[in-house]
Amino acid sequence: MTDILSKSLFIAGMVASAARSTASYYIRGPRCAKWSLLFQIRRDVMYKAMSRNLKSSPTDAEIEQIDFGLIARHNMQWDLPASEVPADMGAFRAASIFVADIDVDPEVFAGAGPAESGLRLLVARDLEETGREIPYELTAPISMLGDDLERVFKCTPIDENENIILYLHGGGYKYGSPASHRGLTGRLSGLSGLRCISIHYRLAPLYPYPAQLYDGFLAFVYLLKQGFKPQNIVLAGDSAGGNLALSLFLLLRHTGIAHSVCGLVLLSPWTDLVSDRPSLERNAKYDYLTGPPLLSPLAPARLFYAPGRKYSQELIDEMSHPLVSPVNGNFKDFPPTLIQAGDKEVLADDISQFYENLLRDNPDRHDRFIYECYTDMIHVFHQFLEQDDTAVAFASAGKFMKGL
Repeated sequence: MTDILSKSLFIAGMVASAARSTASYYIRGPRCAKWSLLFQIRRDVMYKAMSRNLKSSPTDAEIEQIDFGLIARHNMQWDLPASEVPADMGAFRAASIFVADIDVDPEVFAGAGPAESGLRLLVARDLEETGREIPYELTAPISMLGDDLERVFKCTPIDENENIILYLHGGGYKYGSPASHRGLTGRLSGLSGLRCISIHYRLAPLYPYPAQLYDGFLAFVYLLKQGFKPQNIVLAGDSAGGNLALSLFLLLRHTGIAHSVCGLVLLSPWTDLVSDRPSLERNAKYDYLTGPPLLSPLAPARLFYAPGRKYSQELIDEMSHPLVSPVNGNFKDFPPTLIQAGDKEVLADDISQFYENLLRDNPDRHDRFIYECYTDMIHVFHQFLEQDDTAVAFASAGKFMKGL
């Protein structure tokens, strides 16, 4: 009964937020020139949903009373809803990676900064607890849906030079799944003509860092085991998934598993988990992305990296490591990369800094990197299909991947 009441009050709050947003749109005009009514309503409703618990955010003094298991169960209860692959873009099938079939030498993680001990522990745990699977969905573009569907939906190369997308979904490392991102992965697959594997990596705070990085690593090694070459794998992701795609590549390069990949496609990537750049405040009135500050134990970055650990300079230093905040990485000889973001998102300055660092480390190869910053757009605007820029961005991403 309490759960039903909670959801009823939540829905009532969302309806009220939509009504206020509509009134504001017609009385004051759109908040940004390119915003449609539906866009503004959806932004305001999402902001309301994300900010509903901010007033009661605890401090580190109360950290021992926080039930992180309860938070994880709450996140699962309110997880992002499933979407569908557009029928004119392609189709998907679900499968799983059997972790026991993948051999990982923990010594490859030597020197991996704050991730090393956790990665070694995760390898040992998988050896002890056999039977773990990483679910995934394989999406095939409409152009491949001919007669031999078994071959198309088998995760092995159709030809020796086939490129494939390894997609890592967003959701702040606490929400999301391949199902929630089918609309996005379906469009990327359909417009690029490439198959796409989207994995269901483990979520925080139940599984904190580096569980997500390890699952991404296993998925990449799985693709190699299936016959794909590193140079034929495109790493892609949105928001936290963009962070994971970047961190994964830096880890792959560190371990020597892959010195390069086909390319990267990053949609509003979360590049800096400890950022204090101006866009966090400048764009707060536009973006829906919000959450407790880093000083709070419920800050998304802390729930992901070290739930239950108190704020300290040591913690900040660890979270600034490139395998956590990839903006601080060494990007020399980085693969071709497409970055898409909105100039009204709170992460705008972090994303711009990442792009500048790419150019800094590759002074003679600026042509390898494309940064598309869309006017008036907000975080992962690709989910707002009513906006013209969304179609433009998807088409551009498809073209980029076709050209790799």
